[in-house]
Amino acid sequence: MLHHEGRPSRFHIRAQDQPVVDQGDAADETWMAAGGDPRDQGRLVELVSQDLVGSERLMVGLAWLRPGEVHLLHHHPHADEWYYVIRGSAQFTIGDEVVRGSPGSALWIPTGTPHGIHNDDPDETVEFLWGFDKPRLDAVGIVWDA
Repeated sequence: MLHHEGRPSRFHIRAQDQPVVDQGDAADETWMAAGGDPRDQGRLVELVSQDLVGSERLMVGLAWLRPGEVHLLHHHPHADEWYYVIRGSAQFTIGDEVVRGSPGSALWIPTGTPHGIHNDDPDETVEFLWGFDKPRLDAVGIVWDA
């Protein structure tokens, strides 16, 4: 069935229509309540989650780190995570490996594995999709290792 113009659809989400979370904003009560750390950097939007579309098994979003920004080393005790790089490049630490993620790179982070991102490119923002096998951030858990 076609979506009729002007009527919202829970199956069609646009990133530009979602609120942007600044991961270093200590005043963002929702992010801090989910375990955020004001030392962290980057921005994200949710695209698929339990709260947004009723997903019961996964969460997907889009994130950006500007040149020089760092998504601090951390791990998730209750969920696997993945990244897919769309634009730019950065150093991704996953466990004891450091790899260069660039457009087309897919990275998998098993439950409990420390990981972080450093956009060491002096000129370009890195943009990537991320996702969990849980429907909400509070179900994922965030433990900061940095």
